[in-house]
Amino acid sequence: MTTPVDDDGLKFSSFEAFRLINFTFIKACQTLTAPDLSPRDRAEKLMHYHGDLLAAYGPGVPLPFGEFRHKLHGPIDGLLPPWLDRSAFDDLDFPVVDAEGCVTDSAFDLQWETSQLHRILKRLRRIGRMRFTEEQLQDELDQDQMYEILKGRGDAQYVTDRTTLVECPAGTKAELGKRGLPLNAIGYYEPIPYHAIYRTWWFPCTVCHWPMKISKRAGAGRGYYRVACLYGRHADTGASFMFRPTTGDAPHLHPDSPDTPFPHEAALALRTSGTVPEAKPVEGHLALKRGVWRYTCVPGLYELRLHTVLRERLAAVVADLDEAVALWPMSDAYDHRIEVKSPDGSAHVFTVDVKDYTHARVLAESLDRNEGDKGGAEWLVVPDHRADQIPLLTVTCRKYGMRAATMTDFARLVCRSAGVVWG
Repeated sequence: MTTPVDDDGLKFSSFEAFRLINFTFIKACQTLTAPDLSPRDRAEKLMHYHGDLLAAYGPGVPLPFGEFRHKLHGPIDGLLPPWLDRSAFDDLDFPVVDAEGCVTDSAFDLQWETSQLHRILKRLRRIGRMRFTEEQLQDELDQDQMYEILKGRGDAQYVTDRTTLVECPAGTKAELGKRGLPLNAIGYYEPIPYHAIYRTWWFPCTVCHWPMKISKRAGAGRGYYRVACLYGRHADTGASFMFRPTTGDAPHLHPDSPDTPFPHEAALALRTSGTVPEAKPVEGHLALKRGVWRYTCVPGLYELRLHTVLRERLAAVVADLDEAVALWPMSDAYDHRIEVKSPDGSAHVFTVDVKDYTHARVLAESLDRNEGDKGGAEWLVVPDHRADQIPLLTVTCRKYGMRAATMTDFARLVCRSAGVVWG
């Protein structure tokens, strides 16, 4: 079996083929369960994606339409052709969509993260045409266009607007308008997604405030619903609730038992609101598109938390906090620039990018393709719950003069450099 060749005579790498297959698999799975498609439209879309998949497979790898439909109910790994090298990817034995037809967090992250890497490959190879359609690249295009919109308003306003996006991923048009976002940024808010709706209501996550996913469950002979954030860490640490079906009134949620952070990580842990969210009407409310929420709001919460805590800890020893502890400097060339002096008078400058990738190998490959951080950051910092990624990222970062650390380990180092006791 040979690697497929595109119309320009360029061979797909295993990565590029995986990127196309992964995207096509996700879109086809969504098509199977989308509630608003007619049978005719559903069949046409599935046949279209079947054709895309056969093109990515190349000659000599048959996949009848019936088998294609059957495989859509399984994990990504089951739809990959025999010739594709899986060694560059993490475990692929997870479902793409759940019982409600919602793309799972692992599948969504893998699609977005490999799309980012594909853009790097495309740029480096200077391919002269789009291999994928605009629809297929829409998530990452949304993300890039959002940044361009915000950057066009100046450095100081960028910080204000970016903070607003992080803190306000959902709301009414009136609420969003009062926050001062540019009108074209508000265009990236859309109606509440169907997977977050129970009858005419939705519930905001108690950590990030984006609509939580609602799924029907059965237990002890009675049906009930689980409401949880699509970002698993938020669900694990408090954004997870249950309710019984209702006939007329809005349901009242009951919290699950959340995990608690390790004591040494507590200072930087994201907090839930501590309250049980009330139902909000679907009518009149908007929420950020999923890709913008996942890769702007979710990591942005960690970036804001790290910035806030370092300002608090360093306030006693730094004269000008705004200058010394900068957030998203130079319109987000990287996420943090921190300059401190040690008790002996020596200066220490830390330039930092915070990355929250589910799939560490894809992040490592991106660093390799960029030959380090594209903005020039010398530190790669990941949330504390991604600590198992540090060994792989350390090896990769070392090649480019960078260092990798968890948020808490990094914050401890900064404070130690400034002569401040972390506690």
